[in-house]
Amino acid sequence: MLSGSQVDVFRIAHELAFGEDFTFGTNVKLTGKSGLQHKFDLVLTSREDEHNKVAVLQNLSEDLISDIMEFNAIARDCGIQMKAILVDNQLNSTELKLANVCNISVVKTDSGIEESGIFGIKKLDDNIGRLVRKGSIYMISGPPGSGKTVTGAQFLIEGAKRGEKGIIILGDQSGRDFISQVETFSNVFRSYYKEGTIQVLELSDRILKMKDNLSSDYNSVNNYIRTLTGQIKMLVAEYETTRLVIDPITPMIVGDNDFLAQFFKALGIPQTYTLITSGIGKSDLSAYGIEESLVSGIFKLEINGSDSETRKLSIIKMNGGSYNPVPLLFKITSNGIVTYDDEEGSVTGPLFNQVIL
Repeated sequence: MLSGSQVDVFRIAHELAFGEDFTFGTNVKLTGKSGLQHKFDLVLTSREDEHNKVAVLQNLSEDLISDIMEFNAIARDCGIQMKAILVDNQLNSTELKLANVCNISVVKTDSGIEESGIFGIKKLDDNIGRLVRKGSIYMISGPPGSGKTVTGAQFLIEGAKRGEKGIIILGDQSGRDFISQVETFSNVFRSYYKEGTIQVLELSDRILKMKDNLSSDYNSVNNYIRTLTGQIKMLVAEYETTRLVIDPITPMIVGDNDFLAQFFKALGIPQTYTLITSGIGKSDLSAYGIEESLVSGIFKLEINGSDSETRKLSIIKMNGGSYNPVPLLFKITSNGIVTYDDEEGSVTGPLFNQVIL
């Protein structure tokens, strides 16, 4: 039987996708690069790599802003990148924004692990269960017309229904075209958009010029990544967003291994589900054939054979647990994404109906 404090430890590990093979200690003293010794309320340490740690702030004062700033400073001094605050109550908007800017995850002691309602597609949500986590990046891949944009929009709409704010950053189409497209299968999207629950943004010419002027020089690449991901994080904090979609990611990135590794590492945002889309190119999952190794999960979309109306969704990768790899068949209708199980005469339904007088 786990004690309450142990349950919180495993909840933190789950929220941060830290894995299950770790040790933990309370009131841990560590020496920072400055030579100063710091004490942490709780530290999780990977058994595979003792340098891979999670620092946790538990004992909070009435001045939580100061607590967050001091905690972030001493964690940085000790070279700890993964940080969390364990709280009983919801943070206010200022505290939450500061935590997001500092890349600190906020974990509630009494929240438990919530039921998954990621896409609002029951069969898919039941399958991935609690594996999709905030702070991680997930990718939808597929050829043109396979439903990547629609699935991304469905992800935002489901969040809005649950009171979660969302942002979509469009990489290859205008906002007007996107909204018109979404309205063909959702009669609620515009209301969420008008009230500000869902924000629609477009890539500016400045980003494309910055990308065109990139050189192989480390400082040039680092400045581009820091500027781009920094502005994304500022938008997420400003709108108090918990769901982010980038559709597609390709216009922002270049096919260099070091660039992509650095970019995806910088893009993860605590307390935010991040979903990107990618066309296929050098592999059947992504444009550059590298992205699939850098994300925590992959949903592959295809047009199902000769039936142009039917789409097939396969889960190719999902870190953190087991899942059912059997593809899900669905159609995009005026009522949104409808799986075959939900349709009359579906492929999984009975071939004969009983006659009852």
